[in-house]
Amino acid sequence: MSPVLIIIIAAILIITYHFLTRNQKKLKKLRQEWDSGTYYAFSEDLSSVSSYWENKKESAESYSGVDQLTWDDLSMNQVFEKLNYTQTSVGSEYLFNQLRDIDPKLKDVHEKEELYQLLANDNRLREKVLLILSNLGNRNHANTSSYFFKFNDQKLKHVYMYIILACLPIVSIFLLFFSLKYGAISLFSSFTLNLVVYYRNKNRLDNDLHSITYVAAIVGTGKQLTSIHHSRFTSFRNIFKGEGRGLRKTSFWGKVLSIGGNKGGDFDVLFEYVRIVFLLDFIAYNQIVKTIVKHQDAYKQLWELIGKLDAAIAVAYYRKSLAFYAVPTFMDIEELEFENLAHPLLKDPVTNSSTLGKTVLLTGSNASGKSTYIKAVAINAILAQTINTVLASKWTMKPSYIVTSMAIQDSVLDGDSYFIAEIKSLKRIIKFSEEKKPIISFIDEILKGTNTVERISASAAIMEWLSVNKGMTIIASHDIELTEMAGKVYTNYHFRESIENGKVIFDYKIHPGPSETRNAIKLLEVLDYPESVTRTANQLARHFTDVREWQSMDESRSII
Repeated sequence: MSPVLIIIIAAILIITYHFLTRNQKKLKKLRQEWDSGTYYAFSEDLSSVSSYWENKKESAESYSGVDQLTWDDLSMNQVFEKLNYTQTSVGSEYLFNQLRDIDPKLKDVHEKEELYQLLANDNRLREKVLLILSNLGNRNHANTSSYFFKFNDQKLKHVYMYIILACLPIVSIFLLFFSLKYGAISLFSSFTLNLVVYYRNKNRLDNDLHSITYVAAIVGTGKQLTSIHHSRFTSFRNIFKGEGRGLRKTSFWGKVLSIGGNKGGDFDVLFEYVRIVFLLDFIAYNQIVKTIVKHQDAYKQLWELIGKLDAAIAVAYYRKSLAFYAVPTFMDIEELEFENLAHPLLKDPVTNSSTLGKTVLLTGSNASGKSTYIKAVAINAILAQTINTVLASKWTMKPSYIVTSMAIQDSVLDGDSYFIAEIKSLKRIIKFSEEKKPIISFIDEILKGTNTVERISASAAIMEWLSVNKGMTIIASHDIELTEMAGKVYTNYHFRESIENGKVIFDYKIHPGPSETRNAIKLLEVLDYPESVTRTANQLARHFTDVREWQSMDESRSII
C-alpha cells in the first residue's frame, strides 16, 4: 500500500472518530440534562430573542397579544428564561413569540400538544432532533427572521468585479507554467490587490455575514432533519422536494464562508487566507442572499418548522421539570376554575383553588398574598393558551386576551405622573372591552395614585363599567369601602393573617367574602415604632370605622 493511500485512510479514520466521539459527548450531556432537569443555558440577549416577535408584530395590521405593560407586570422575561431549554436562536425566538402571541381561537393547539407528547415520550426521536439542533446552536442578533418579514434585496453591487478579481490568482498560477517571472509577479500582484479589496470592504459586510452564515446553517439544519424518518418530519422533506429545492445552494455557500473560521485547527489560518485572497466572503454572501430572495416562502416555512420543533422540546422539558402540571380545558362561559394553582417563579409556592366569575374583588392586608395570587392566575392564563400547560392540577377557562394594570411607574421622559400613567394603563383594558374582544383583566390596587375620595369614586365607576361590558375582571385592592359599594356586582374574596406571639402570620390562602382585618398598624408595632405612634394610629382607625369621619390630630391627641 502506498504511503499516500495510508495517509488518506488514516485521515478519514481520524475525522470519523472525531465526529462520532463529539456526538457521543453531546448525547451524554443532553441525556444528563433531560434526566436531571438542570442545564447550562446559553446567554441570550433579550433584544435578540424578541426579534421574531418584533418583526411579526410590525408586519401585522393589528396586534392583540401580550402587550409590554402586561409582560413586565408579570415578570414574563423570567418565566421565558425558566422555560427556555431551546438549542437554537430560531427556537428561542419562536418560543418567546409563542408566549406573547395569544390567539383565543386556539389554532393548532391539538397539533402542538401531540408534538409535546411525542417528544416527551419518544427518547430516540428526541435525542436525534436535539443532536441536530445543538449543532446549529445559538447566535445573538442574527435576526434571521427578517429575511422573510421585511427583507430588502441586499445583494452586492457589481459582484462580477469580485468574481473577476477572484479569478486573477487562478490565471496567475497557470501563467507560472509559461513564465515563472511574469507568473510570480502576476500572482503576487493579484494577492495584494485582493487583500486590499477585501479589507477595504470587509467592515461593510461583517454584520451581514454574521446573519447570513446563520441563515445558511438553518437551511443545513433543515436538510439534516429530513433524514429523520417519522410522519411528523415529512414537512421538512416536502420543502426540499418542492419550492425549496433551490435552498440547498445556501448550505454549500455557507460552508465556503466557514472555511478557516474555527480558529483552532492547524490549517484554519491557511484556509482563512484562501477565503480572503479569493474574495469568497463576498461571492458566497451574494449567492446566499440571491437564493433566499428567490425562495423566500420556503425559507420562512423551514425557519418556523425548526422554531416550532425546538420550542416544543423546551415545553416538554419544562413539563418534566415540574412537580405537577395540567393540560387546560376551555369553555365559552366567562368563568375561570382551577385547583392547586401555583406561581411558576416561586420555589415553594402555596397553592390555591378557586372558581372565579365575571367580576372578582380581592381584599386583604399588606403582604397577605393578593398580588402573588392574581399574578399566578394571569401567568397561568397566558401559559394555558400559548404552551397548553398550567401549574395546577386542574384548569378551565374561556380563551381570552390577558391584560394587566399592576406595577405602574411614572415616566419622566413622557412627562406622565404616576396617576396619569395609571389611568392610561386602565384605558387599555377599557379599549379591549369596547372592541368586544374576549379579555381577562387583572388590576392590582386600582387608582392608588390619587386622594381617597376621588380614588374610591373613580374606582367604583370604572368597576361598574367593566361589570356590564365584555370580559372578566379581577381586582385586588386595600380599599374596604369598595367591598361594600360593589358587593352586589363583584364577588368578594380575601386573604387574611393571624397574630401569634406578637408576629403576623399569613396563610396565603384565598377565602370567600371581604376582608375584615387590617395589619398595617400591627406591622408598625412589630417593627418597634414608638408606642405613641401606634396608639394614635389605632385610635384614629377605630374612630373612622365607628363614625366614618376622620378626627383631626389635636382631637385624637386630647382623647388619648
